[in-house]
Amino acid sequence: MSHAQWNFNDHQRRVCQLPLPRLPRLGPKARDYGVYISGALFALGWWFFIDAAIYSKNWDLDRDGIKRTSVAFEDWVPGICSTLGMIVINVIDKAALRDDGGYSYSSGSSIAWKARLFLFIGFALMAGGLAGSVTVLCIKYIVPQYGDPFVTWGVYNVVQNASIMISAAILWVAQSTEADYQYNLSL
Repeated sequence: MSHAQWNFNDHQRRVCQLPLPRLPRLGPKARDYGVYISGALFALGWWFFIDAAIYSKNWDLDRDGIKRTSVAFEDWVPGICSTLGMIVINVIDKAALRDDGGYSYSSGSSIAWKARLFLFIGFALMAGGLAGSVTVLCIKYIVPQYGDPFVTWGVYNVVQNASIMISAAILWVAQSTEADYQYNLSL
């Protein structure tokens, strides 16, 4: 069984109408600073959440002697999803996304298609993490009207996931800029 070859011209192979621009050099140390800022945002997000988790475990009982709520497993899941999404997004080879080789019917694979699918899964994990943290905030902390400091714990969960998303975006841009030095070794 043979497959017909598709003749695509350049604009039909693209995922978007506008091509992804190549980012110019931002400066000799801008790439390093972007990685440092990304790491700091990532650590800050997890620090906010772990601070809320520790504070919730040490919270005193209310007047009735009943602890209303605390940070539990459902609060951890959005942060874990966002972290996995960030890892998935940033391990993708950026050159594979720009590969315009097209779909090869003889081998049945396309590196660009697989890279874009992997990228979509990473973004879906991060978006799911942020949406999950907002859901936990609303359903667990705002709707029962527990008040302060309970709502603050949910807000810290949202801050954690938002900072992980911003961290991933900064790291993506920092890794996508052209390198200051390129070493070519040939024998």
